[in-house]
Amino acid sequence: MERILTAKINYLAQHTDHHLFLLTYEQSGAPLAFELDKSVQYIPIDNIIPLRKDYSLLKWLIKYLNARKQFRKNIMQEIEQTNPDIIICNVYSFSVIDIIIRIATSLDIKTVIESHTKLSSTFMSYKFHYNKTLYYLTKKWDQTILHRLKSTSCVVALTKQDAIDWKPYVKNIIVIPNFITIEPQLVKDYSVKRVITAGRYSYEKGYDMLLQAWAIVIKDYPDWQLHIFGDEDRSPYIKISELLKIRDSVFLHPSTTDIAKEFSKSSIYVLSSRYEGFGLVLAEAMSCGLPCISFDCPYGPREIINDGEDGLLARYKDIKDLANKISKLMSDSCLRYNLGKQALKNIMRYEPQTIMNRWINLFDTL
Repeated sequence: MERILTAKINYLAQHTDHHLFLLTYEQSGAPLAFELDKSVQYIPIDNIIPLRKDYSLLKWLIKYLNARKQFRKNIMQEIEQTNPDIIICNVYSFSVIDIIIRIATSLDIKTVIESHTKLSSTFMSYKFHYNKTLYYLTKKWDQTILHRLKSTSCVVALTKQDAIDWKPYVKNIIVIPNFITIEPQLVKDYSVKRVITAGRYSYEKGYDMLLQAWAIVIKDYPDWQLHIFGDEDRSPYIKISELLKIRDSVFLHPSTTDIAKEFSKSSIYVLSSRYEGFGLVLAEAMSCGLPCISFDCPYGPREIINDGEDGLLARYKDIKDLANKISKLMSDSCLRYNLGKQALKNIMRYEPQTIMNRWINLFDTL
């Protein structure tokens, strides 16, 4: 999300005469992950929204309400000073997004909510399924925030599926997908026996299911390798691969700053996610001419891959079907080549200029 956000801001800085500000509220002095264009004014606000897991319920509630109060004061000050025409809010700011919308509305400033993931995963109640009382209370609060978002000017969803989820809450919704941010490096050899995937080592990425599928296919294709790249804790997946007795063919890497290079050394990409906000890494793998397989998960893959034409879709959470699709590509280098070449053509619809022209047109209509 940080990468694509920075890329969008820099594109606007380099191709328009808009005055651009980036405001963060939980950076805590850490440097930005990606370099901003020098014309963009960066405004960090040291305003941490407390996490429930760090405190007792009562203490967390008090800290959360106090943090919202301080955030309201800080954001009001910055909005009054910068006096923007449009404020774009990321949906990951759900716990305070209503404050931004209310202040902007009172000052007659247009607002855009940018949705980067499935809507329900941003709700406060999403994290409290383990406790019925907390779930009920936070769900009520979610509904209060959502009600206050009705006055936003527009929601920009990454996928048609996500746009449907927003319909009960806002009037104006449009779909603008992410654009490809990497410099593509084309696949060097479609006969190489190397499968790749990339993303955080987290539950939603479904690596546990991928490893189970790999345990099936490796029996027939023992000379193939699976390479996974990502941040966060790899130890649970090391344990799974050891239990499945596939450790010799599975390589769990940290994240890399040059994923395109890794794409170019592979001949298959697999996305095993339980859900995606869009699936940018899938589109970027295709931009390197890499044939891709993905679960038909919410949200994104079915809007990126044309099944059987430029990639393959496996039934959602069907580990055997995922294994069958991987085996199908492993057994046929000609199919890998044909899918990869078609992916290279079809994915051009996600070029930066094409996508950012849609954003610029949106700004002009607000």
